[in-house]
Amino acid sequence: MYNNWEIDLNQSVRALAKIREKELKQIISGEIFSIENSDNEILIMLDQTSGIDYIRKDNMGLQGIAARVQFGYTYNTFTIRKTRHSGNETEYKKRVKQIENGYFYPAFTMQAYFDNRKDMNLWSIAITRTIDLYSFIEEFPESVRTNWSDNEFMIVSWDEYKEKRKLKKIIKFTANESF
Repeated sequence: MYNNWEIDLNQSVRALAKIREKELKQIISGEIFSIENSDNEILIMLDQTSGIDYIRKDNMGLQGIAARVQFGYTYNTFTIRKTRHSGNETEYKKRVKQIENGYFYPAFTMQAYFDNRKDMNLWSIAITRTIDLYSFIEEFPESVRTNWSDNEFMIVSWDEYKEKRKLKKIIKFTANESF
């Protein structure tokens, strides 16, 4: 019914690696390093405890990026797991605690949509500051939809998010736009 998380992870890493040199460089300055599938203990902690999938290095320093990749349809939304069917803590609950208590969390949240798991052609991508996204969820709960699969997800439309927050830094590309 649902994809194995290890298969999903590997496909997500491959999809983002495919756009790393061209599309990602246009929306994220500096160098981008994947920490997914690392065997380094510190990087594993950053991934598993703080939700950091990529590290950006620029002339100011280092920042973490959380990435979610979906295939098959372009929803143009940020999706954040709110509850798990297992009862385990989700990225939403972890991130809120991390932000409130000054712990490591990804500075940016990125969501990308690809056509399929074979060709992995980018359809759309958006990135925003994580703290802006989470404060939007708190400030505009009426704009956050919920969807259930095996878990509960909060869904934030890129367009509504940009409009209500009057943000200039949300970046969206679609397949019909050139990079």
